[in-house]
Amino acid sequence: MSLLSNLGIEVVEQGRHKVVLQMELTPEHLEMEKKKAGSINALLSETAASLGANMNVDQDDSAAITGVNVHNLNAFKLGTLVVEAISVRNGENIQTWQATTHFEKSAIPNGLSTVMLKKIQI
Repeated sequence: MSLLSNLGIEVVEQGRHKVVLQMELTPEHLEMEKKKAGSINALLSETAASLGANMNVDQDDSAAITGVNVHNLNAFKLGTLVVEAISVRNGENIQTWQATTHFEKSAIPNGLSTVMLKKIQI
């Protein structure tokens, strides 16, 4: 089992410079969000950035999150939430990704996040 399958997160697009995930929000997700505001935005943003960042490092390395800045802009509701993460800077050791969450078929953002990751050896 994985985080993606446990929470019903679907990988729509995965590349070295862009990752798109989507998740159908259920009443259980909304209850989780009430208890820890911003947790869904953070979870989706970190996951999307990590998936993309790990495509930019060698097989013997991994991308570890060093910092996350999450801005929660609007309340959640039932529906399909989409996160689009793009690579802003792909340096030799540090990567910066920007992620935006919004509901499917809506241009109004629910969250904006910046995720910084560092290449580490595993």
